[in-house]
Amino acid sequence: MTAYTTHLCLVSAQATPNLLPLLDDTWRPRKVVLACSAQMKHAALALRSVIQSKANAIVVETLELPNAYDYAALSDTFLNYLAEHADDNIAVNVTGGTKLMAVAAQEVFRFSGKPVFYVNVENDSVLVIGEKVASHPLRAKIKVHEMLRAHGYTVTTQERPQITRELRDLTARLIDHVGSAGRALGSINALARAARDEPGLRVELTPAQYDSRSLADILALFIEAGLLRQNGQTLVFKNEEARFFVNGGWLESHVFETLQSLRAQHEALSDVAMGVRVSFGRADPRHSKGRDKNEIDVAFLYRNTLHLIECKTANLAQGGKGDDTRATEALYKMESLLKLGGLRTRGMVVDYRGQLANNEADRQRAAEAGIAIVAGNQLKDLKASISRLWLSKGE
Repeated sequence: MTAYTTHLCLVSAQATPNLLPLLDDTWRPRKVVLACSAQMKHAALALRSVIQSKANAIVVETLELPNAYDYAALSDTFLNYLAEHADDNIAVNVTGGTKLMAVAAQEVFRFSGKPVFYVNVENDSVLVIGEKVASHPLRAKIKVHEMLRAHGYTVTTQERPQITRELRDLTARLIDHVGSAGRALGSINALARAARDEPGLRVELTPAQYDSRSLADILALFIEAGLLRQNGQTLVFKNEEARFFVNGGWLESHVFETLQSLRAQHEALSDVAMGVRVSFGRADPRHSKGRDKNEIDVAFLYRNTLHLIECKTANLAQGGKGDDTRATEALYKMESLLKLGGLRTRGMVVDYRGQLANNEADRQRAAEAGIAIVAGNQLKDLKASISRLWLSKGE
């Protein structure tokens, strides 16, 4: 395989096909030229930021393109660039851009005797057009926050959970009681939310809650784990981290740890992150103030494709805003999150209480949006459920 000194990349909203060859030890060039239209300048800036942070030895330049749908003007631009760099060892990556950009670039480069290559993101490989070798594997791995930055988003925070043996035991017992603990957990969620803004993270049980045996049994698990204490009808959470864990954070931690354990079995599962806070807007954090923000419960990269998971312990059958149920709202949120990492981003909702999976309309909406659902008793073997839905058996 011949390494190319310069890559000319056609910038589009899909950053991964341009990024992977630049970060691969075998394919990494000395210089990259980001060819972009006026509409894609933001995408080029985002891509540049990741290249410079991951491979700062690469020189990054920009080639401004005319109308992305003006074939003659595009061809002239590529011809002029090659005329100015006739002696360069340069190849064009035609995976991105508009179709006309790709066709124009391919024809100009091949006419000029310059290599043309295409990145297959389905199997992380490069195909050099006209070369007898079928494809070349790419070994580059990126992180969740880098994938988000490459697509123009800013990661403002990312949790690094410290899960003790006691918390793992607590989570295992909650999973064992998945068929019976849902209603009590709903009450505990409400209590934890109410305590968030109270001095000392204190909250009062109602008389009915205080007399509930099922609630007392679940509360005892959290008390035993040292997350809160009870004095009569008063609950006091140990700290904000403990309150968050009680308020459904335990399920996020369980999903996170399950994925971490799967990394040993799947080399292509390259990064796992939890509690990722994302600013929607420009990649430069100086310009993120006031932008919309959202939080990803758990995210991971498998074959350099972003996978996002929402974790729900609440009663999703309850009403939400307007006429929507909480289940519908959860699907709306996941649909918006699927835009974060390019066209191949995949989503899942892990629903402890199982209402999402029980509603035909919600199941159909999820299926149409490509959102996987893991619910109820499926959580007892979450590793198998995730593997079956998302991870290839043969790698």
